[in-house]
Amino acid sequence: MKYGDREDDMMMIRPDSKTVMAFQGVSAAMAGGLSALITMPLDTIKTRLQVLDGDENGKRGPTVGQTVRSLVKEGGWMACYRGLGPRWASMSISATTMITTYEFLKRTSAKNPEVLT
Repeated sequence: MKYGDREDDMMMIRPDSKTVMAFQGVSAAMAGGLSALITMPLDTIKTRLQVLDGDENGKRGPTVGQTVRSLVKEGGWMACYRGLGPRWASMSISATTMITTYEFLKRTSAKNPEVLT
C-alpha cells in the first residue's frame, strides 16, 4: 500500500452502497422525527383554530394567543404535544421512504457502474 495516493486512500474509507443507504435511511427517520417534535405545537394550535372556527352566528373565532392560553390552561405545555407518537412515526416513515427511494433510483439510473458498488 502506498501512502499519499489520494485515490487509494478514498477507496479504503468508502462504504458500500447498502451501508450508505442504511445510514441515509436512519438519518431520514431521525430528521422526520425531529421535525415532528419541533412543529407539533404549531400543528396543534392550527388544528384547534380550524375546529373552533367561529363563523357560525356571526362570531369570530379565537385568536392564536387565546388558543395558546386555552391549550396551556387545559393541559400545560404538554397539551401541545398530544398525538406526537403517531405523527412522529408517520413523518419518520415518510422521510425514510422518500430518501431511500430517491437514493436507490439515483444509483440504479447512474451511467457509471462503479456507483452501484
